[in-house]
Amino acid sequence: MKRIILLPALCLLGSTVISQNDIDAMRYSQNYFGGSSRSKAMAGSFGALGADGTCMSINPAGIGLYRKGEMNISFGLKFNRVDATHNGTGDQGFKASVPFDGLTLVGAWDAANNKENHHALGLSCNQIANYNSTTNISGMSKNKSITQDILATTGNSSIKNLDASFAGLAYEVYLIDTINSKYYSLVNTKYNVLQSKIIETTGRNNEWCFNYAYGYIDKLYLGASLGISSINFNYSSNYTEQDVNDSIKRTNYTYPVWYYPADKVGGFKDLSYTETFKTSGSGYSLKLGAIYRAADFIRIGASFNSPTIYNLTDTYVYYMSATYDEGGSFTAQNPPNPGGKFNYKITTPMKFTGSVAFIYQKLAALNIDYDIISYNQASLQSSTASVFSGVNETIRKKYSQSSNLRVGAEVNVKPIFLRMGYAMYGSPFGDTFKGDGVSYLFIGGIGAGKGKTYIDLSFTKRISTEGYYMYNPNYVDKTEIKNLGTTIALTIGSKF
Repeated sequence: MKRIILLPALCLLGSTVISQNDIDAMRYSQNYFGGSSRSKAMAGSFGALGADGTCMSINPAGIGLYRKGEMNISFGLKFNRVDATHNGTGDQGFKASVPFDGLTLVGAWDAANNKENHHALGLSCNQIANYNSTTNISGMSKNKSITQDILATTGNSSIKNLDASFAGLAYEVYLIDTINSKYYSLVNTKYNVLQSKIIETTGRNNEWCFNYAYGYIDKLYLGASLGISSINFNYSSNYTEQDVNDSIKRTNYTYPVWYYPADKVGGFKDLSYTETFKTSGSGYSLKLGAIYRAADFIRIGASFNSPTIYNLTDTYVYYMSATYDEGGSFTAQNPPNPGGKFNYKITTPMKFTGSVAFIYQKLAALNIDYDIISYNQASLQSSTASVFSGVNETIRKKYSQSSNLRVGAEVNVKPIFLRMGYAMYGSPFGDTFKGDGVSYLFIGGIGAGKGKTYIDLSFTKRISTEGYYMYNPNYVDKTEIKNLGTTIALTIGSKF
């Protein structure tokens, strides 16, 4: 009767769920600029060049170089492929989406007392992150099982104090049990099982920027931008283990040979663990920037992006099931419908950007941006101060300072513009442009206009690799992940 009695109690435990961790902090700290197709084609490299709506998210002084008003809207078509290799077995996931990339509205006018001084007001909406992705992982274990991780979380806890979303559910479906107050697993890791995981993510992070910039004698440009972000992130994962060789019998459990569960459960067949959560919320940040025209052909830019403070809500539910050769199937859920909720904050690290642009008359331009970000400064907070102390300590130890490099070029070949860009987004783990988490972007684009109306098109290829663990790295082999993203973006705009 333990399972029937215990489950309601379990549902009351575990107010802090595993979805709030260091991975969440990194997800919202790493952004890739959306915005116009022109900016995309130039890798979002506009820190010193200016005169593009994307500047509001990079260097708000950039709109000070506008002399006319402008409005545009951008859409994209994104394809994301994920190649995963686990213990020599490869698998692939694919997802397509049609994101809204950006909106720009800029007004510019001369100062009343000096036409060499200028004002500009801007409003933009840039998609700084797109979360649409599917990852499929599958491969035979090497004497490993998620039950090892489950057992590690039990410690010396009594049954009523088990983690309700993990070990508590495993207890409910007989994957673990107690003998003389000691926990045992019904999955014997001497025998390999087929480990699989499917991860589905959707959503976006859109940033609205409200920008003011001032140009002094066409020499010095200063700007400030208030950024308001809107996050919608959906996550679903299903982890399974299967005894495909039917090798785990009653007689080879890790239980003592004399013991069998009272319910006569025996002969492990498979288990399934599903996590689903939805994150929604908003954040705000302040951006300050300056651009100095050192000569007609050189501009130097610098900007500061304050930490973004996100107020987030997670809605979550967890399921676990197990099937046995003897004893049937068992399922448990935490919490009961409609699911649990948890409110918390994430503070992302500040960012500094240095830029330089080279301009050759009105025929060609080259811009270089270099970001410095200390990812170990990210943090999570809740109304209970101690809830995230362990997570924040993990962030400080696991992550480090890193950098991003963006290079963009534009050539005016009348009546069209040819553009290309390259970017490297550094690893948050310390080896800036080496190892896990590094992303490379290769971009090209074209633009044309007639009168005040123009149209721009860009093509982006993004490549990144990382090591991924389906559960606690201490108890599972690493999966090699390769992300291959392709985006086609279109912008239609007009100047006035």
